[in-house]
Amino acid sequence: MATLRLTVLVDAWPVLSQTFVGNEVAALARAGHHVRLEAGASGDAVVDPPPGFGVAVGARDGRGRRLADLAWLVARHPRRALADLRARPRWRGVHEPRPLRELAPAARRVATHRAEHLHAHFAAGAALDALRLGDLLDLPVSVTAHAHDIFARPRDLEDKLARAAFTTSGCAYTVEALRRIAGPQHAGRVHEIVMGIDPERFRRGAPHPPATTVLAVGRLVPKKGFADLIAAVGLLRDRGRAPARTVIVGDGPLRKELGATIETAGLGGLVELAGARSQEDVRALLEEATVLAMPCVVAPDGDRDSMPVVVKEALAMEVPVVASDEVGLPEVVRPGWGRLHPPGDAQALAGALEELLALPPVQRVAMGRAGRAFVSEHCHVDREAARLIELIRGVQTPPHSRARSGKSRWLRATGAKPAGLS
Repeated sequence: MATLRLTVLVDAWPVLSQTFVGNEVAALARAGHHVRLEAGASGDAVVDPPPGFGVAVGARDGRGRRLADLAWLVARHPRRALADLRARPRWRGVHEPRPLRELAPAARRVATHRAEHLHAHFAAGAALDALRLGDLLDLPVSVTAHAHDIFARPRDLEDKLARAAFTTSGCAYTVEALRRIAGPQHAGRVHEIVMGIDPERFRRGAPHPPATTVLAVGRLVPKKGFADLIAAVGLLRDRGRAPARTVIVGDGPLRKELGATIETAGLGGLVELAGARSQEDVRALLEEATVLAMPCVVAPDGDRDSMPVVVKEALAMEVPVVASDEVGLPEVVRPGWGRLHPPGDAQALAGALEELLALPPVQRVAMGRAGRAFVSEHCHVDREAARLIELIRGVQTPPHSRARSGKSRWLRATGAKPAGLS
């Protein structure tokens, strides 16, 4: 089938905790599609080697570029630019919409790329930018919503679900939540597309080491439940069953608090806060891990995970997983290759870890192989990217019919008929 020209929008690039975006875009490019990534701002990580697809960062556009591209946009689409201006009062208070002069360079790059479809990751600023660009350039738009943008800080989410050609999310848990928000009229346009992994990249290169190591990976924020993991290691130490090492990879606002908890509990020799690491470093740590711990909880403000990608990476590396029975984790952590425990229950977490660590190594190896077989079949990034492409093909419209569909999008954006528009 013919390849597509796509622009993927994100709030920032690259972001260490959002490697799934680069994985998906790279899979689309491997499939032969012409993909560009449009970011609003620079992220917190360095991509090395280069990702292999075009990237533009809006924050780097100079004043002259913005004014020149705004003039181009207004001259080419004056009525659509006016409709965008009239929509701004409705967005304020929920968003801080970028001025049209800041969005104009992205619009020109999309037009120069001859993109046929816009896809946004996270239903926040990037989704609003994508919907505005779709209205300005008369292009279909889709959105992938994740978790924070659904549960902790939803911004005009019901309207975005209504306006997008379709919406995806990475697990059944979040898809069900989005369908409830969308309501019966739009629920049928919400689909599950797993944030997949590349099983060839995440493949063991050496046998499991003899020393027992529990690995946890994620931002140091309440929803990750790492305080419960530290407490569980303390319980195992008191029973004489602690793993040789517990390594928590990541950084965030709770780093100082978690460090103090480790010191107060006298676990400095058993639990290490390893800081933020690259994806290649995480892969190397998975090679050394006996078990991955993912004790997610729902945070007091409602923030939560969906289905952390590192769980699928661990299983691809043949590492069994102990996880909380929360969010989308039960969809991928099964008895054949992991254990579930009630969220927020350090005693139960300690019991699950103790059970897996006490198994004969040959049994854990068999569990790891079963987990790898599962994610290779159900969470392969190339297969999920192909499913996304099929959804995109389903909303493509012939050029001669776009004018009418575009006009209806402008009217939805403004809630009123622009002067002189017939």
